[in-house]
Parts: sequence; C-alpha cells; structure tokens
Amino acid sequence: MKISYQTIDVLKQKYTDTSQFYFSLFRHTKPMDFALHTEKTDLLKYLLSSEEFIEEYADFLPVNEDVLDQATVLNRYELEGSLISMFLQGTCTERIVADEIEARELAQALLSDLRVELDQWVVFKLGNQGWSKASMEATLSCFYIVFYATRRCWFILGFDDVY
Repeated sequence: MKISYQTIDVLKQKYTDTSQFYFSLFRHTKPMDFALHTEKTDLLKYLLSSEEFIEEYADFLPVNEDVLDQATVLNRYELEGSLISMFLQGTCTERIVADEIEARELAQALLSDLRVELDQWVVFKLGNQGWSKASMEATLSCFYIVFYATRRCWFILGFDDVY
C-alpha cells in the first residue's frame, strides 16, 4: 500500500505544538484470513494485541478490551465526517483549522493521500477514552484504527491532548 505522507506531515505540524499526533502503518506478517469472517470487535482486539501494536505503542498498554466493544465501525462518508469534526474540534487550547471549508479540504486530502478504496477498509473509531491507559489520561482523544484486509495492513490515526 503506497501512502503519500504530505497531509500526515501537515497534521503532525498542526497537532504537535499542543498535543500528541499518531500515525503508524503496520503490515501483518501472520495469516489474517480469519479476519474476514470474524466479528468486527474481535478483529479490533486482535489488532491491538498484535506484536506490532505492542512494540510501537507500549505507553498505551494495557488496552481495556471491554471498552473496545463500544468502538464504532464507520463507512467512507462517516469517516470523512468524523475527520472533519475532529479537525474542527481542535485540541484543548488550539484550533487545527480555521473553518469547515478548511476542515473538509484537509479530510479529503488525507483520504486522497491514503490512496485506497474506502469500501475495502474496516474503520474503527475509538470514541471512549477508556480504551487505553494513555487515552484515559488525556483531556481530549480521538483514534481511528483502519484495517485493509486485501493488503494485510492496518494503520492508526489519532491524537490525544493532556491539558
């Protein structure tokens, strides 16, 4: 999966001054055929218990698996709308975008940079801050876990702000 990091870099700059911004791309080396035939929350729990996640996000451990059942599965338009909302919300102390037009442009640029048909993804939004140790300590937090089955890869996109 080829990803342009141009918009990711813009987002890192916008969030970094006042909060933590996260973007990580993982490729699964283990067979994942079961993932296409399992409950969505089981897939999410599997991804967040993977070696890749544990190695990259040790500060987030432990993950509260009971809260993962509350994750929302988003379609393409829900993801775009959710990203727009996240950008408009900003951080505890700083705006990320000036207005809705800029938020929409930023969300569309990000989805374009990711270069994949969104109907091939399973997108989880972790809206409950109690999903991990690190997010529980945040004042504001928003995370997306995106699984792309045909390429056996997934990524994390999100931010948290401890104010």
